[in-house]
Amino acid sequence: MLEAVNVNGVLEEAVAAQYAELCKRGIQPDIRMTDRIVMLRLNREALTRIFGNLITNAVRYSDGDLLIELSCNGTISFANTASKLDEVQVGKLFDRFYTVEAANHSTGLGLSIAKALAEQMGGRIRASYTEGKLMITVTFERLNLRENT
Repeated sequence: MLEAVNVNGVLEEAVAAQYAELCKRGIQPDIRMTDRIVMLRLNREALTRIFGNLITNAVRYSDGDLLIELSCNGTISFANTASKLDEVQVGKLFDRFYTVEAANHSTGLGLSIAKALAEQMGGRIRASYTEGKLMITVTFERLNLRENT
């Protein structure tokens, strides 16, 4: 069910829910959010799952850093150093059952589920890899966006 969702709040809750795991790995997330409240017509549970899966991915593959950004246009980015990955692996990250060899006890479903959920809500999820940095970006149709100050 689509509803007006405060993306800032859902992102904060997702980070808080994974904070203990981040700390276990020595990752202190750098969180940069717009001062504006970003409201989108989305499924709140699906968005929570997307964010949780992306943070779990960072916990598994990060070399110790994580940058999370929410821009005022509603773009959400997760970036971390991932020296054990390469461009070919990054190109397969959203494939069902694909796992990077370094992953322990991974089913390879987390990112494919995140992609499917984003697409069901009219969004897109992309991964890029430049100079050892993995960046995953989630965007939703501009028509779904409403900003409040």
